[in-house]
Parts: sequence; structure tokens; C-alpha cells
Amino acid sequence: MTLRFSRFLSFLFILAFFTPPIHAQVDPQAWLSEVDSLITPREREVFLGLTQDADRQAFIQRFWQVRDPYPETPRNEARERWQERLQEARRRWNDVDDERRRIFLVDGEPDSIFQTRCAGTPVEVWDYQPRFQAKYRVMIVFAGGDGGPAHLWHPGDAPDLTAAAAGPCNGEQTFKDAALWVRLAGRDGYATIVKRALSPARPKEWVSSFQPVAAPARTSRSALPAQLDVAFPGRMGEGLVRVFVAPGQSMAPVSAAPGELIVTGRITQGDATVDSFRYRFDALPTAGGVGAWPVTFERRLQPGRYKLEVELDSEADNSLFVGERELAVPDPGAAAAPVMTAPPDPPVVLPAVVKAPVPEVSPEVKRLFAEADASLAAPRPGLRILASDSRLLAGVQRFEARVDRAAGVGEEGQIERVAFYLDGKQVLTRNRPPYVAQLDLGRAPRPHRLAVEGWNPRGEVLAKDELVLNAGAQRFAVRLMEPHAGAVYQRSVRAEVRVEAPEDRGVERVELYLGDSRVATLYQPPYVQPLLLPQEAKTGYVRAVAYLADGTAAEDLVLLNAPAAADRMDIRLVELYTNVVDAAGRPVEGLGSGELQVFEDGVRQPVRRVERVQDTPLRLVTLIDNSASMQPRLEASRDAGLQFLRRTLRPRDEASVITFNRAPRVAVGLTGDLAALEEGLSGLVAEEETSLYDSLIFSLYYLGGTSGQRAVLLLSDGLDRTSSFRFEDALECARRAGIAVYTIGLDLPHDAAAQRLARLAAETGGRSFFLEGTAELGQAYEEIERDLRSRYRISYQSSNTHPGEAFRAVRVQVARSGLEARTISGYYP
Repeated sequence: MTLRFSRFLSFLFILAFFTPPIHAQVDPQAWLSEVDSLITPREREVFLGLTQDADRQAFIQRFWQVRDPYPETPRNEARERWQERLQEARRRWNDVDDERRRIFLVDGEPDSIFQTRCAGTPVEVWDYQPRFQAKYRVMIVFAGGDGGPAHLWHPGDAPDLTAAAAGPCNGEQTFKDAALWVRLAGRDGYATIVKRALSPARPKEWVSSFQPVAAPARTSRSALPAQLDVAFPGRMGEGLVRVFVAPGQSMAPVSAAPGELIVTGRITQGDATVDSFRYRFDALPTAGGVGAWPVTFERRLQPGRYKLEVELDSEADNSLFVGERELAVPDPGAAAAPVMTAPPDPPVVLPAVVKAPVPEVSPEVKRLFAEADASLAAPRPGLRILASDSRLLAGVQRFEARVDRAAGVGEEGQIERVAFYLDGKQVLTRNRPPYVAQLDLGRAPRPHRLAVEGWNPRGEVLAKDELVLNAGAQRFAVRLMEPHAGAVYQRSVRAEVRVEAPEDRGVERVELYLGDSRVATLYQPPYVQPLLLPQEAKTGYVRAVAYLADGTAAEDLVLLNAPAAADRMDIRLVELYTNVVDAAGRPVEGLGSGELQVFEDGVRQPVRRVERVQDTPLRLVTLIDNSASMQPRLEASRDAGLQFLRRTLRPRDEASVITFNRAPRVAVGLTGDLAALEEGLSGLVAEEETSLYDSLIFSLYYLGGTSGQRAVLLLSDGLDRTSSFRFEDALECARRAGIAVYTIGLDLPHDAAAQRLARLAAETGGRSFFLEGTAELGQAYEEIERDLRSRYRISYQSSNTHPGEAFRAVRVQVARSGLEARTISGYYP
């Protein structure tokens, strides 16, 4: 059986050593030792900088939250799985240096284990067959373990597997396969595989937005009169906890913002911290005659008994409220009677701070939130689209809508029919389960919005769900799921925000606005916030703005109590990144809006703005062919690409390394870390055939969702033999993406392959280079860098009012003679 080297690059990443429940005191070094294989250098740095135990506990809680595969549920499956494997690993291998223990924690139980002894050395081969979301077979070789720890075997260690496979150690096919794999990989290739196998998957970046929860120094803080209470507005068993921190009646009512209020706290169960949180509230006006607006927020917990600790810090008057209480989250198996929280602890006096008693929040306050809670309390059916495992969808695809019946309601409260909508148009209705639709998404992958509605027998919509297809791995979008446009809200609304963030980045915060006033900032999911409306049933709007750690923002807005016919006006400016060169190909500077003319479908457009973009951040993908035909050129290509990145990237720029042969592989995700990019370019091995068009489409998808100057730098010998998509599909995807493609063809004859690469570049505003050998690669990359740093951004509002999504051809002309403008050939509205 022949096993190719690249098929072993799919090692699963190491998760971590399980950390036991977070206790009242955290030993930093002990915890770091437990998660040594999992924690990133940046996470380690931030954790070591924490001085308060409460902050360390909050950090550890968040550390596991970002690794939770299903954060919408109260459980953390990754942590639970880690604990189970750790217990088994400790039972089998007492020595923490035994690397079988580390691999077991990552991959779990292998499908088979082959053991033998060669030249006096015990050898184990762990064999993992292809599994769900794992394409290739994986084998891991260990040596030692006879009375001591086993270690990962490396070429040069005893025994020589290649020789042993043909000798007395040959016991079965698994050992032959392992020996063949080692021989094909070679020493350097094997070292790269082992390094990747022992490198943990990087979570979304989150530590930059981590906010310590420990209270500020309390020596000079005055007591803030307030009261703490909880309620359970959802259905029993959902685990929804509503926390109220209401300013006491002794506080003077305010009609304007009282200043910033910071809420921090945690929820414990025994000695374990199960949740921590931080919120900021601003502009809290009076509402409905209840005095100052009560601060409220929501958490989700599994049924059980907990302790809630909350601090409310008012910077305006340097005062602080500290409160705690026991709470019992209802169990769906318990009686339906209301579950009351345990009596509060007696007040505790801190230096200059009084832990206030916790009387019930007034009935008037709860009445104000009744409107927001009405939909939560009522039983309702569930509806969701089952997502496909594939990232790129084209052609006829099967989609299923899963319906969960609501308990305790009649047929009028159940979903009878499901309607499917593609890009806003109803395409299919299913009157009975299974609710399945076969939808034609077109030949080439492109973004689509798939939505479903569940109707009861009277045609009323009971539930909705929505999914964006082919949106891009770097997509960053915000959507207000509640409130709904066209609905009427009298006193309160429960704002629910859905955030789609790039797969390797974290959300720093979500801000909520009522009109122009920011009212709440949420630093962690769930991004749900009950809001009281300052004026009953008045027209206004709710706006949600989400931020990534680098400051990138996305937002959504929903009108409140507006006429049903009121639509949001969408005025879109078209932006063209354009290069202007003279007859010698040199960039031309100093052009103004009067010297550049834009034509769309042959009609001249009024230019709004022209500006140079030397400092606009770049988002780049270096797409490098590492198929077998690239073998003699691969090392020089890798070095030239690395030099380009070192020379080009500036502090706010980001790049990704994607390699491809039969399939694309993201060697390094989008990052500004040069060290990570260098590591991704090292250790490349040329083998297998070329899927150029598939890989280009994947790269365009990967970069989709980003903004600003974007480009894919494709380096290949251009001989595509195995792609499932065609050149026309790749060109269509590039047109829709609006991303410049720079193509570098190595040792290509001037035939159809070269012509296709040249056309890809020309129609996307890039350039093409055809080189004989690799000696001129450095010069080609220098010209690409100069191109990217000497562009103009031309903005205009299209005068084309024709409906539809037809391609709109674009052309830029320069008023001065002898100058040429190069930009995209057009766009899709």
C-alpha cells in the first residue's frame, strides 16, 4: 500500500491538559503546567500579568469558553471530553512525560495499536483510520515505554524502521505502512509532521479584549444603594437567568446619563466558577416612573443551585455596590411551581462599602419587562437549517429544515409547513416532514442567503432561521434577530444580536444603541440585552455594533414602531482600486477627481472622491503551488514569497499562506505575525497533482468578508489537471469577489494556460507575470508590491437604477494622454 507524505499532514491538534474546577485560590504555575500544551504565548503572557485571584478565575473560565465547540449550550463539551480522556490517560500512563498520553488527549483511542520489539527497543504504531471531518489515515510511531516513558520516534532513532520492516520486526501491514511513510517523508518532512502534530489549534483571538473582573481598590469608595434580584423569564429548563441590579430608591431619579456603570461578577457552584461576566451601561434615563433605569442582563445556566456575585461600579460618583445571593435554576423535571431563590446572606460591611440587602425588585419594574419576556415564556416550536459540512456550495444541493415541536400547545402552536427562500425569493414549500429542498445554486460558488419560515395551519409564521452560503471564511457580520422591523413595541424590547466573526478571530465587544445613545456594551456572549424604551411606542431604532480586537466594526439597525412601508435606504458607493501608469509602466501620482473618468455599462458616472491608498491596510493571500511538477522550483518560490512578505507587510497589514496540490490547505490563517507566516512557508514538499482553479476559488472564498485592499497572489506552473471547477467558474468567482488576482506563471509555454492566467489578472485589476525559471521571482514580487502601494481609490454612486443582479462593466479613463488606468472589469450589484 503506497501512502503519500502529504496525507499525514492532517494530524489533529493537541487540546490541553485538563484543568480541574476553578477553586477559590488559583496557583498560577500549577495551572500553567496543566495547560502547557494548549495555551498560546499571548494567553500565557496575559495570565501571568494578572495579580488578583478573581481575575485569574475569570481568565480560566474564558480560556475554556473560547474552546467550547457549542457555545450556545450551557455545557462545554471540549472541557468535558478533555476531563474524560485525562482520567483514562492517567490510568494508563502515570509518567507525564510519556508522549502517548499527549497524543491520546488529542486524538483519543486509535483504531488499532501494533506493538513489536526491534533491536531491543519497544515500538508502538498507532493507526487512526479516516473519520468524520478527517480525510486521511494517520499513523504515529512511538519508541520506548518498557518500564519508562515512550517518546515520539524520529528518523535516526533506534530502531531503523525502514530496515526493520523487511526484517524480523515485520509483524503486520500496519508496520510496513509506517516504515514506508517514514521513508517517503524523509527526516525534514517527518520533523514538520511531528511539529504540527504537537502544535495546538489556535483559538480565536480573545485575550486583547479580556477585561479583569476584580473590583477596584475600595478604600475610598462610597456605598452605592442598590438591590439585587433574579428572575427566570424563559420556559422551565432553558436555564435563562435574568439578573436585576436596580438603583435604590434613595438615588435621585435621573433624566440624562448618570455616567458609566460597570457591572462585573461571576457565578459559582461550590468552589468552581462556572461563569464570569462584564457589562457597561450608559445613558440610563427614567422609564415609566420607576426612578433610575434598572441595570439588567442575562446568563444561561444548567439547572442547579449557584451563588451569584455582582459588583456595580458608578464612576460618576465614585461609588460601588457589592451584592451576592444564592439562586436555584429551575429543573424541567421539577414541579411547575415557581422556584424561589434562597434568602440572601446578611449584609457584609467592606471598607467604605455596604453589601446591600436584596429586596425584591418592584412589581412595576418587572411589569415594564413583561413585554420583552412574553415570547420567552410561551412554548414555541424550534426551526433550524441543518448546515452542510462543505465550505463551498455550488450546483444542486440538499438542505433540510429541522422542526422541533413545542410541548404543551395545540396544533395552532405547531409548525405545519416550511417555506424555503433563496436570496429573498420563495422557491419551495413543504407541507409535511421531512422538510427538504433541492436547490440549484448555480455552476460557480457565490454568496447566497437561504432562509426558512415555519407556518402554522392558519399561515402564521411561528419560527424563522437563516443561513448565509459561501459567505467567506473572513466574513464579519452583525444581525439583530430581535426586534423585528414592522412590529410595535410599547415599553420594552429584548435585543438579540447574532454575530458572524472570522473563524480565527474573536469578538471584542457588542454595543447596543437606542437612537443615538449607547445604552449597553456586552463583552461576552450571549449577545442578548433586555432594554426599556424611554418613551412608550415612539418611533426610533435599535442599532448593534460589534468590534473585533483590531477595531474592525460591523453593524445592523432595525427601526422601531415605524410604518410597515418604511424601508431602509441603502445608498451604496462603488469603490474602484485603480493603478495609473505611464508609457514606461511607472506609477503616476497627483491625479485628482477631474482627471479620472468612470464609465459603467458605457455611461459616464459622477466621481465623488479620488484618494491615494499607500497606507490602506492590505489583506493578502499568497497561494503557492506545491504539486509534484513544482519540485525543482519550490525552494526558490518559497524564499521569494517570504522575502515579499517581509518587505511588504506593515503593522496593520495581514496575509495568509495557502498551499495547494490536489487540494488547498491553509498553512497560516490571516495574520500580521511574520514568524507564523515564515513557519507556514517552511517545510513545503512538492507532490501530487494540481487543482489550480479549485484552490483559487477557495482562496477567494477564504478572503471573502474582508474589506479594503485585497489581493490573491497565485504562483504556479499553471497546469491544472484535477479541478472540479472550470476556468470560467474561477473567473466568475473572482468577478463577484472583487479581489485583485496577481498571477505568476513559471516555465509556462505561451498557450491556453498562460492566456487564462493573464485574463484572470486583467479582469480583476491585477497583473500577470510569466517567468522562465525562478531567477526573476524577486523582481516580479517587487512590482506587485509597488502596484499595491500606488493605487487610487475612486468612489462613485452608480446612476444605474435597473433592478437585477446582472454584471455591470466598468472602465476608467485618464484625461491626460499617454497614461493608462488598470482596474476591475466590472462588478455585481
